[in-house]
Amino acid sequence: MFGKMPRWRLFKIWGNEIFMEPVFLALIAFFVFSGVNNSAQLVSGLLIAPVLFFGLLWHELGHAITTKKMGYGNSQIVMQGMGAVAISRRPANTPPKKAALISVMGPLFSLSITLVFGLIYAFVPMGEIPLLKEFVYKMAMYNGVWAVFNLLPINPLDGGHIMLAGFRGLFKNDRKAYLTTAYVSLGVLAVLALVANAYIGFMGIIIAVMVGFTNIQIIQQLKS
Repeated sequence: MFGKMPRWRLFKIWGNEIFMEPVFLALIAFFVFSGVNNSAQLVSGLLIAPVLFFGLLWHELGHAITTKKMGYGNSQIVMQGMGAVAISRRPANTPPKKAALISVMGPLFSLSITLVFGLIYAFVPMGEIPLLKEFVYKMAMYNGVWAVFNLLPINPLDGGHIMLAGFRGLFKNDRKAYLTTAYVSLGVLAVLALVANAYIGFMGIIIAVMVGFTNIQIIQQLKS
């Protein structure tokens, strides 16, 4: 139906190859140009591009580095339309504790950026360079929000993967664990959709439906 999305190889970090799909540029453009009405806002918006790129990359490196430490080798990190993903050769039945640790390291890496740039913003004078100050602030703020958002118990976010690992350890039954994770994800999404609609309008519902559809597919596949 659709051809495989082309990927551009960018570089390699600590043995992990970094790729970018064209749709990632559309994601960057969406955040850069949202709400831009004049040149000053455009300059401010352009700061979001490096914030997103390096923030998402560092987040995925958290997963990739931990995956390698677990003995599963290097990963491919792909910058894509929904953000970024670290693809590795680790098996689907990775022991729950290892799987949970791999998942939680992404948000922890994001929080490390928030901590470092938050301290820079608080203690390093940057009054003469307002754009630098804004960049530092956005690095701290965006990565903090991304870390917290990713810890929500929703599949396929990191919080959903951590929840799945917990259910796998609890039930000792992967099928039951996947089903329970999908149902909980749908419940949390329903609540978030109502909240998102109140604060960011119809777009919030669209995002919730897109993520929810993934969990509905999981339920259908496991029940078929």
